[in-house]
Amino acid sequence: MNISMIKSRDILTPELRAKIAKTKAPKKALEAMGLAVVSMTQRAFTQPALRISAWAPLKPATIKAKGRAGFGSKTLISSGSLAHSPRVTSLTSKAVTVGSDRKVGGYSLAGIHQLGTTSIPARPFFPFDPQGRASARAAKNIKTAARAALALERR
Repeated sequence: MNISMIKSRDILTPELRAKIAKTKAPKKALEAMGLAVVSMTQRAFTQPALRISAWAPLKPATIKAKGRAGFGSKTLISSGSLAHSPRVTSLTSKAVTVGSDRKVGGYSLAGIHQLGTTSIPARPFFPFDPQGRASARAAKNIKTAARAALALERR
């Protein structure tokens, strides 16, 4: 599942957007932006301040089942597979896509937890709300990453 597609028009200031458009290597700036999202997403599993919203607590039955399976009681962490799965899944000179390839059956495990289902509450770890808007912290980190990549190119 691809949770977010960062396009310069979505988050960047007009000035920063223009700089990326003029650069010889826009992919480098977009990749840096995507990697900023990946970093925040992976850290959100252990750093609640990076989440777009608080996670619902686990139900007692879920905690018992995790215990029987030999997993701890931490929410969304069993093997660590989901926490390590966010990555840049697509990169062009126009956009970077960040997502996860983890599935349960034919369903995206990231999508199930990011957005929730009728029986599983949303426990978002990507720094985007259900409408795809970045958190203020994510937007700041994305802009910082773009500026840093552009500064490296000018050297």
